[in-house]
Amino acid sequence: MRIAIDASSAAISKKTGVAKYITRLIEHLEGLNEGNEYRIYYRLSRWKKREYFYRPRRQTTKVRLFQEPFFRAAGIDVFHGPDARLPRIRGPKLVATVHDLFSLVSDEFADEDFRRKKAAQYKDIAERADRIICVSESTRSDFVRFFPEAAAKTCVIYEGVDEQFYPRPDSEVMRVKEKYGIPGDYVLYVGALSKRKNIIRMFDAFRQVRRQTGSDIQFVAAGKLTYGKEEILKYIEDNRCEREIPLPGYVADEDLPALYSGARVLLFTTLYEGFGLPILEALACGTPVVTSNMSATAEVGGALVRQANPTSVEEIASCLGEALSDSGRERVSLNPAGRFSWGRTAELTLGEYVS
Repeated sequence: MRIAIDASSAAISKKTGVAKYITRLIEHLEGLNEGNEYRIYYRLSRWKKREYFYRPRRQTTKVRLFQEPFFRAAGIDVFHGPDARLPRIRGPKLVATVHDLFSLVSDEFADEDFRRKKAAQYKDIAERADRIICVSESTRSDFVRFFPEAAAKTCVIYEGVDEQFYPRPDSEVMRVKEKYGIPGDYVLYVGALSKRKNIIRMFDAFRQVRRQTGSDIQFVAAGKLTYGKEEILKYIEDNRCEREIPLPGYVADEDLPALYSGARVLLFTTLYEGFGLPILEALACGTPVVTSNMSATAEVGGALVRQANPTSVEEIASCLGEALSDSGRERVSLNPAGRFSWGRTAELTLGEYVS
């Protein structure tokens, strides 16, 4: 079987979220050795980012460019759009992955142009895709709510956690802390710094706990500033809390396991998630997690995490305080080879290709 995958969204240097999903999925599909041939496609507009194109591990995997409306699908059995987007082609079975619907569930998480573009893409795959993979039950529920006519075509396949995430020794933790200028204990957040991520409430809750305990602990908020960044930067400036809440920006993949391992707690009480990879990554490193009791975070974390109402600063602060004071609680380390594994993701996805 010849399988085409649109990897355009993964042609970036700093891979998070969707880009990581695409790359890991391709890697593990190649590793299944089922006799399939893969065509990794990039839209022509990504040519300038070609240094970030996927490097095939098998001779039967090829990298190709395409440009609509000139794309011809001759010889392709399945075309997978892993970022909720499909080209206008006929012939192959069409599969799409939906990661979240934050642009539809609220008009506060993105600008109007972005929301309009995403709504059109979701409507298109609801109409034309043969199978629609959702990365959580929460995401599937949201998709079916907006596009009930596509319910029968949907399924849930969880994302995975990389094998590199496991508890790291003190020497590695110290190296990463020195690299990012972290002198002592810290609470960690990993992800985009945007309105959807509920950053301001997390800041308020952390500072409340810090005042109550008289601690000099820091809140390291690691990630790229995106939609709503002006409000976040203004908060830091107005409250003069640059030292207690450092913003190191994007953290390289090779540093993340040690950064998670050294954290007292991962604070991830976002307003909306389609999945929530940082939860799994932190748990795999043995780090306690405080997350939200809504959307996919509650589903992914389950009984292994503390859950708070993300709209309540007091509830977030209470859960964070409990997590920080519960020093006697045994750290739970998630097994990356379990149900949240990229190998399992690839196997189930291949099953959708052939079904």
